[in-house]
Amino acid sequence: MKTKRKVVNKGGVKKKSMKKGDILRDANPEHYFFVQDGTILKNVLDLSKQLDKMTDDIFKHHVNEMRNDFSNWIKDVFKEEKLAKELLKTTSKDKTQIIILKHIIKKFS
Repeated sequence: MKTKRKVVNKGGVKKKSMKKGDILRDANPEHYFFVQDGTILKNVLDLSKQLDKMTDDIFKHHVNEMRNDFSNWIKDVFKEEKLAKELLKTTSKDKTQIIILKHIIKKFS
């Protein structure tokens, strides 16, 4: 006779997939963003705050003419297509932060 095993996530917490609109919610740990300098970003607001402290070299590692890691993360993890597309239009750290903050304000006003 086979016994059924109940599968429980560590800590008993049920994991949910991100839905559009969960931009301020923390991603699941396996979807955290690991910045080149070791900083861990859990949500889009973390990214906005970290941009103030981020060096230009670190920013350019993640955002340049060839790639935009932040846009990809926002699109793939948070399902925010519109914000991700806006971020693709710039390689400026300041403009990136402004785009993110404007998006957050629009979403919650």
